[in-house]
Amino acid sequence: MKSYTVYFLPILIILICNFIACKDPEVERKIDANLQFKMKSLKESAQLDNSVSVVFKTNEPLTDQHKAVLQKKGIRVMANIGKIYTATLPVRKVYDLAKMRFVESIQGSKEFKAHPIDSSRTIQKL
Repeated sequence: MKSYTVYFLPILIILICNFIACKDPEVERKIDANLQFKMKSLKESAQLDNSVSVVFKTNEPLTDQHKAVLQKKGIRVMANIGKIYTATLPVRKVYDLAKMRFVESIQGSKEFKAHPIDSSRTIQKL
């Protein structure tokens, strides 16, 4: 009976990690905290197939081969400036993007709000 435990325990640990989704700290580090929070709330409401817009930074310019791999995984690159790219992808694919070696960091896109020129003048007047 004791010999079965020696074999069973490591297999059980591996299975638990796979089913509970043990997270790689290196992958977690790449994903912005606000995006992780958004992903968690979408996971709780079973909306992981919803699309999300992200901004990600790479450690090298993306080649056609990189872009083909991203497209195959359902990650659609929209635009870039240097090594900073915007993309849309299903929420469940954010971890797939983070696992790629050429990706340094990922953030959820943020809405840019332009203010009228007059608003900056009123702020400066005290």
